[in-house]
Amino acid sequence: MHLDRLLLAFRLPVYRWLWASNLTEATGFMPFMLAQGWVILEITGSPFMVGLAPGLGGVANMLFSPFGGVLVDRFNRRTILMLAQIIMAAAILILGLLFIAGLIEVWHILIISMVQRTMMGLQLTARNTLMYNLVGPKVFMNAMAGQFMSVHIATIIGPLAAGFILAAFGPGPLFLVISSVIFLSAILLLPVPSGTQTERLAGSVWLNLREGVSFAMGNRSIRIVMWTVLITDGLGYSSWSMFPVVTRDILDAGPVVLGLLATFLGAGGLIGSLALSSFGDFKPKGRVFIGAAFCFGAFLVLFAFSRSLPLSLALILLTGTSASTYDILAHTLLMSLTPDAMRGRIMGLYAFLMSGISLGSLALGTVASWLGVKWALTGSGSIIATNALRVTPMAQTLSEKTTLETE
Repeated sequence: MHLDRLLLAFRLPVYRWLWASNLTEATGFMPFMLAQGWVILEITGSPFMVGLAPGLGGVANMLFSPFGGVLVDRFNRRTILMLAQIIMAAAILILGLLFIAGLIEVWHILIISMVQRTMMGLQLTARNTLMYNLVGPKVFMNAMAGQFMSVHIATIIGPLAAGFILAAFGPGPLFLVISSVIFLSAILLLPVPSGTQTERLAGSVWLNLREGVSFAMGNRSIRIVMWTVLITDGLGYSSWSMFPVVTRDILDAGPVVLGLLATFLGAGGLIGSLALSSFGDFKPKGRVFIGAAFCFGAFLVLFAFSRSLPLSLALILLTGTSASTYDILAHTLLMSLTPDAMRGRIMGLYAFLMSGISLGSLALGTVASWLGVKWALTGSGSIIATNALRVTPMAQTLSEKTTLETE
């Protein structure tokens, strides 16, 4: 592992502030997702309802994200990022207060989930485009890997701590802690400059949106990446929402084991991020991107059939490593293939596709209620791996395109 390459982006002070903000936000976000699923399962006892909350959030994000991308191309990207984080923190604060007051109902959780998912899509778009402006194309993949490191460090720490807090104090205090952590992530962005956008958009929002969609549809390389994201994110990352069901129905365990699953997932992601970051700006990005997507699906299938906690933890570690590698390269490929004036809209469309994670959660919850969670996860992993094999012939083209863009 090359330490000088690993720390390349961290030499920039502005990146260190972005990284700290992302670490703090992820420390709140990951426990929120697990706690949300657990409390819904406790209230309703239904795997379908566990999937419904992120599913509705996905619908809200799907409707808003393309317009969010236009906003990111039109206005100050740092301001939009901070605003999205503050709204998320306020929504989760309300949820915690409702639990403490004993007034919570399932529909409250569903509404908060919609707000939270919408703001996550907006902040993802704003953060990535701002970071590209600040660090530049040659450092971006390293910076993106560093951002994912922060997410996976948070995944190791946050869910395990949340599992103990949830077991000891209940969901209300946990949601208050999560809200405070996410608000802190917005404060950490104050030293970050706004970045320089090459041009400001003119014309109507609808015109700007149509321009972004036309660009994405007319570029074959971007279409391939977007299609792979739709399948892999929609069916792969949505499987995390089934962790509460896996914990209860397959592993016959409680909140602490639920936290362990997420912790090992984060550890695997951290391994993938560190490895990818240490390689520098290598050329075969397309091949590694598609290969990692295939491994993501294959390990998910194996995880679905495990009834042993040690084996399940090992498999989810490998799944996390593959998922992290795939996701870093998805972001890098899209940003490298897109001109600056269009990056907000392309990332808005990316966030639109990522809302498939939430819709995938709804589908997985439905299948899990019908056939069982094992077969729901098996189906998801099989489709991901098959799709990766199908787009393999485009791997070389993706590698060549992004090499030319960054030279």
